[in-house]
Amino acid sequence: MERPRVTFTQESHDKSEDAASLPTLDGQGSSRDRRSSDKGRRRSKESKRGAEEDDAPAYYDSRASTQFEYRRRATTLREYYAANPDLLPQLPFTLRHGWRRTKIGLMALAILFDTCIVPIILYYAMTVASGVKGWITFAVMSSLWGGLTYVEFAARSFRLIKPERFYRPIGIKDNRWTFDSTHYVFIVAITAVTALLIVGSAPHDPFVRVLAMPGPALLYCFAIPIFLETIWYMKDWKAPFRISSTGKGEAVRPGVYYIIEDIIAVDGNAGRPFREGIDARYEASLRFRLLMRNISLFWSIPALIVAIVCTALVCVHEVKKEVAYGLGWGIPFAFATIWGLATTPIVQRELDKEEREWEIEHGKDTASGPKEAAMA
Repeated sequence: MERPRVTFTQESHDKSEDAASLPTLDGQGSSRDRRSSDKGRRRSKESKRGAEEDDAPAYYDSRASTQFEYRRRATTLREYYAANPDLLPQLPFTLRHGWRRTKIGLMALAILFDTCIVPIILYYAMTVASGVKGWITFAVMSSLWGGLTYVEFAARSFRLIKPERFYRPIGIKDNRWTFDSTHYVFIVAITAVTALLIVGSAPHDPFVRVLAMPGPALLYCFAIPIFLETIWYMKDWKAPFRISSTGKGEAVRPGVYYIIEDIIAVDGNAGRPFREGIDARYEASLRFRLLMRNISLFWSIPALIVAIVCTALVCVHEVKKEVAYGLGWGIPFAFATIWGLATTPIVQRELDKEEREWEIEHGKDTASGPKEAAMA
């Protein structure tokens, strides 16, 4: 049977240029008035693109998480799924189609090279192999380290303080200086690494062991908040302050939930629609809540163990400082890479189980609903 096409209705948009309804199932299609030749050409291109993407096994409408659709819609995802409780809430973001996978992949590789590989290459190539004085090597490294990271952080800050609320957490309206929780984690991490690099490279004879600690410091900065938030969730404690889209006094969610929400919404340009989508999915699906909890524990506990082991190896003087430097930089990033690769099939398997369970429980095929188009 031909799958119904999810389209955006134009009823609200005809009434106002700033509002439109959420996507609705429209298997037979409908004719729309063309107000101008430009709009006609644009819609023709979108229809052609949609027809091509419909053949994909898991199709998400790329318009769903755009600022254009966000400004013109009439209701939120919470309201939409409250009115359609049999639908499994979908996330308006995918890496399977479009340019986002390439962009995020290239950015991740560039940041990995900039923050991990460059410090190792510079130290062993210039100081160990070529005999360049340590303070010269680390002066060069300190000036080069994290260039792309700082640029991305600045871009992220700009998105969050923009007058429009597209990137901000749910519940934040007029306060432009209230960032999401991941942004504060980034601030602490960047400050810690910068401080270690300055302190370690300041003397004429650099503190190599101190300069080997940025990797473990990054693990501490991310693993501790994730672990604490997950414990807060498991104890059913209330949030003592705002955590991204969770307001003060509301139930805290697993730590990885906030990382995913904030990174994809801001750095992935999915914005408020993704925050609403993942919120609706979390509220509707027990399997998804358990997945967030398990992934949070899967990342935070091993990361803390790796960070403690690396700290011990770096600080123990029986380990030569040249070896300690490589261990301190290499192990944390190797751990993150391996854990990231291991997480992908786990998440995919659990999401497949979630869809099958939802179909059995609600008697609906999620593939024929909004899974084929992220509803923003």
